Amino acid sequence: MKNLLLLAFTLTFSMLANAGHHAEGETSGHADPKAVVTAAYAAFGSGDIDAWTALHADDFKLTVFGQLPQSGVFIGPKAVIENVFEKIAIHWPTFKITPISMTTVGNTVYAHGKLTADGLDSETMQVWVVEGGKVTAFTAFDDTDSTVSYTHLRAHETKAN
Repeated sequence: MKNLLLLAFTLTFSMLANAGHHAEGETSGHADPKAVVTAAYAAFGSGDIDAWTALHADDFKLTVFGQLPQSGVFIGPKAVIENVFEKIAIHWPTFKITPISMTTVGNTVYAHGKLTADGLDSETMQVWVVEGGKVTAFTAFDDTDSTVSYTHLRAHETKAN
C-alpha cells in the first residue's frame, strides 16, 4: 500500500510539474512560437506586409511605451500598419531591427534586438505572445531616450532643409 501511494504521488507530481511544458519546437500541435516570431521579423524586415499580416491574429494587440511618434496601444494589423509602421517609415526611413536572441517560455517569446537607422543605434526587448500559430500580443520595451533624441535630430534636419 505504501508503494502504491508513493507511485501515485510520484505520477501526480510529475504530471503537475510538467503541465504546460513542451519539448523545444512542440506547442500542442500549433506552430512553434519562436518560428512564428522569426517569420514576423523576416516579413517586417523585407517589407512584406501581407506575410506579416498573415502571421498576426485579427485582434492582435501591439503596445509601444514612451513618447515616440508610434507609441500607444493598437488593436489589429491594420491599426499597427497605419499607426506604427507608417510612422516608422517617416521618422526612421532606414530603420532596421535585428534579433540578437530569443527565449521561448510556453507561448511567449522574449526577444532581444538591435535597432538601427541613420543616427540610431539602440537595443530593445520585446515580448511576443503566440496562440494558435498567430501573434496575439506584442509589447516593445525600447530605449526611448535614444529614439526620441534621434526623432528630434531628424525634425531639426528636416526644418533646416
